[in-house]
Amino acid sequence: MKRLNAFCCAVALTCACVGVAQDLKQAPADGPTEAAGDGHAFHQGAEILSDTQGVDLQPYLRDAIRQIYAQWLALMPEEAKPPQNQKGMTSIRFTINPDGTIAAMHLDGSAQDAALDRAAWGAMTGLGRFPALPKEFHGPDLELRIYFRVNQ
Repeated sequence: MKRLNAFCCAVALTCACVGVAQDLKQAPADGPTEAAGDGHAFHQGAEILSDTQGVDLQPYLRDAIRQIYAQWLALMPEEAKPPQNQKGMTSIRFTINPDGTIAAMHLDGSAQDAALDRAAWGAMTGLGRFPALPKEFHGPDLELRIYFRVNQ
């Protein structure tokens, strides 16, 4: 039980998909540096690729990332747990339709470990849909990139 708790803490502390919401204009530490006004925003593991139209998506993304993380943790392969502590990062780009359905998923970055990539992909497909996008958002859809970091 102690090892499982240590694993959960390590993943939670190092995963880009957990934590308190950060400013939407903060670039990922290991990702590209964004130019002001380029339309890309970053929210604690989610890079917003769509125009937000000035809508505050922090509450929506915080809940969405929490759902993704819960699915992902359940699918985490044994090699990511102690004592092996496999490391890697998978990134998935996807679209959320106005009704909350997930569409157009793409593997943008592989962890170079099939089990880690499968866990990330499975976390997304296991959800199938999110709540509907906020009514204030009038875009056709919301495109995001999620970073799944393990033991980094």
